[in-house]
Parts: sequence; structure tokens; C-alpha cells
Amino acid sequence: MLYQGRIKKPIDIIKQPWLDFHRLISFCIFKLLENRIRSRDYPKNVKKILLIRRNRLGDAVNVLPVIEGIKLCSPDIEIHVLANQYNATIFKHSPYIKTVHVINEKWFLGKLSLFMHPILLGLRKEDFDIVIGFGGYSSALAQLVLWVKGKYNVGVSSKKGNLYDFAYDCRVAEIEVENKHHVDDMAHIARSAKLKLPDLLPYTHLDSDSSKLSNCLAICPDVKRKESCYPVDKYAKVIQELLESDDVNQVILFTENENSPYRELEQYGARWCPTRNVEEFIKEVSKCRWAISSEGGSAHIVGALGLGVIVLSGMGHQTYWRPYAEFVSVLERKQAVDEIETYAVISAFRNLKAQMGCQV
Repeated sequence: MLYQGRIKKPIDIIKQPWLDFHRLISFCIFKLLENRIRSRDYPKNVKKILLIRRNRLGDAVNVLPVIEGIKLCSPDIEIHVLANQYNATIFKHSPYIKTVHVINEKWFLGKLSLFMHPILLGLRKEDFDIVIGFGGYSSALAQLVLWVKGKYNVGVSSKKGNLYDFAYDCRVAEIEVENKHHVDDMAHIARSAKLKLPDLLPYTHLDSDSSKLSNCLAICPDVKRKESCYPVDKYAKVIQELLESDDVNQVILFTENENSPYRELEQYGARWCPTRNVEEFIKEVSKCRWAISSEGGSAHIVGALGLGVIVLSGMGHQTYWRPYAEFVSVLERKQAVDEIETYAVISAFRNLKAQMGCQV
């Protein structure tokens, strides 16, 4: 059975076969209706659009080049964004967005009650010309697009056919291109919506009012994926070498919480900077000139703030997920991030610093 590899807990013995049966029924109904339901006509004049981007911080950052690109090519288009409570802060630092709307998808009955969610009811009154769901196929994303009820809806379709595909007037298939970046996928969705973009998209960019500190290095080591947890002792060696050789004057440590094991790095010259949320992290880390970061949201944020960033990854997928920024160096060892030698990190930092020399 296909579902057997997905059994993680006892309830999955019932849940997974039911999900497979549900998908089969949904697919059959989709095929019956596929050629009977017509898409609506594309709007004659596109003046106001809503972009929906849920979930992670890095995902949100990677929509920013598309948003800026739309504004560069069509400055009169009014751009709104619908985000969740976790990633909304990212969009509030973009000067190209008129309004950021924030939704709690767990409100009342969750997905079952989205059709009467007060935020979506309010957005319906905005009468958007186009509503675009950014990201891969997701039934929750399709529902958000559907219940806003724009004049024309765009989003990525399921690969095998699903009833939620009917939420979109333009169903976008994923592009199969070698060495593509996540930003390329986001741009493909926007272009499928007939929105003009530059051939070469701008780098990710977040506005910040903070002034840079001289020769200051940020360390952002925390990461949920254990495969990318670089050892404390190796971070310590990197910090000591860079401080002793005067490559940097200050090392500031950022952690997700005060109990992080990486707080041990304070013994080796790093100064811990407490931040309670994404807004505070952006404000404080933007004062630095460089960063050494685990792969993930922090790496994307520091890249978008214009810092030079060294990314340490054990996932082996950084061609697609690396920060879409000008000054980036990636060191990755799939399933073996601890095998990245400290001299490689130090060398990558010095090369990046030299590369940025005329702009620092």
C-alpha cells in the first residue's frame, strides 16, 4: 500500500488510507468536471492585485523580487499582500506594497470556516482584479484565493488533478528547469498571471532604518533541521580566529531563544543580542555588515538586508534555496554539515569581505 510509508503514529493506520481514498474520489470528480467548468475572462484593466504568501520567512523573502519587479514594470498597479501572523513582518519592510493584511488561519474552525473569516470578508470588498496564490499546490492556499473572490484567480495546480484546482482561473504548472531558484518559481506564477516583470529580477530587499556598525559580524546558528546544525566548537574556532586576526571588530550572536546551546559562544567573544520577534531581529541584525548563518529564514533575511552572508547547510538543496542576494557564499555538505572545516568558513568569509570591499 502506498500509505504504509506514511504511518508515523497509530491514528495514521486509519487516516492515511482514508486520505488516499478521498484523493481518488476528488480526482475522479475533477476529471468529470474539468472540461465543463470554464475560467473567467482576464480583466481588461489590472489596477489592484492581491498576492497571498503563507508559511515561512524565507518563502516570504523570495516573493520580494517579484513584487518589486511588478512595480518597476507597472508602477500604477496597487499591490496588497495577504500573509499569516508568522511572515507578515517581512512584507511590512517592502516599500512596494500598499497594504499587508494578516490572517490567522486557525480562527474558529480553521479551514472549514475560511469562507466566513472576517479578514477574507473584508478583502472581498476590495474588488481585486487579480488574486494570486504564491507557493506550491496547497488546498489551504487555494481556499484563501477562492474565498477572497477576486475577478481572476491564479495559482499552482495539483499535479494529478484536484477539486481545489477549480479555485483558479489560471492553473499554473510547475516549471522543470535545471538549476532554477525558488524565486524563478515565484516569477513563473506572476508571469502566468500576465504581469510584466523585468528579464533580470532585482535581488531581495528589505528596508531598515538601522545604521551599520563597523566590521560587525552576525552569527545566526539556530535551525530546526538537525542536518544543518553546525557544531558549537567549530563556530567557536571561527569566532576566535576572526577576532584575533582583526577581520572583525565585533561578533553578535542571534538565537531563537535564551536557552539555545549556542549561547556557549559568548565564552569565545560573541555578544548575545536578545530579540523577541522577527521585527526586533531585523532591526538588530541590519546593523551588522556580514553574517554566518545556518540555512533557513535568517539567511534569507540577512541577505535581503544587504549583508554579506555565509550559509552553512547540511540539506544539499541550496541551488534552489540559497538567499537571492548579491553577496552570498554557500558551504554545504549533505547530511554532514559538521564536516565543513573551520578554515573553509574563514576563507569564505575573507573572500566575501574582499568581494564587498569597494562597497563596504
